[in-house]
Formats: sequence, C-alpha cells, structure tokens
Amino acid sequence: MGVPNLKVVTGPRMLPIVHYGRTAYFADLRLGQFRDIENPHNFIDFDTDQGRLMCKQVGVILCPECRMSVIVSKAFEQERLRCMQCQNILGPIRSE
Repeated sequence: MGVPNLKVVTGPRMLPIVHYGRTAYFADLRLGQFRDIENPHNFIDFDTDQGRLMCKQVGVILCPECRMSVIVSKAFEQERLRCMQCQNILGPIRSE
C-alpha cells in the first residue's frame, strides 16, 4: 500500500469566526484578539475583562504558562486537557 497523497497548503489560513452579541469576530489566536469582521482595526484583547468573558463563552482558552491559545469544543469542556506547546494541564475548562 502506498502513502496517500497529502495536499500541503502554504497560503494564508482562515481564522475561526465567533459571534458575540450582534457582532462577528475573527478569533486571532496568534495575536490573542477578537477582531471585528467588518472593521478588523476594532479588536478586543483576550486578556481584558470583556475578552476573558468572550473567551469563556466561545471556548477560547489561554495557557497560563506559555500563553498559547486554542478553541476547545464544548464536548471537551469537562476534560483535563494539556497545552500542545508546553504540556501544562488546562482543564477542566468549565466547572459550572
């Protein structure tokens, strides 16, 4: 059996979109910001009061050790997860 052909994409990638209220935002995990789709210069940092609330509501978590951010599915919110970069334990995400 041969190895299946894998397509390697080298161009820009699409950022995840989250909806908060009536506004749609790009979740820019690299910059740690929610950016308004209509006006990308309008943004909310993850590390602000509003940003932390939005992160919690849409499933964005930030590793306290290395500051890497990821979006976690609600299916895993009660699981103990590890950061992909530093292996720090991140979970459970929600304790409600």
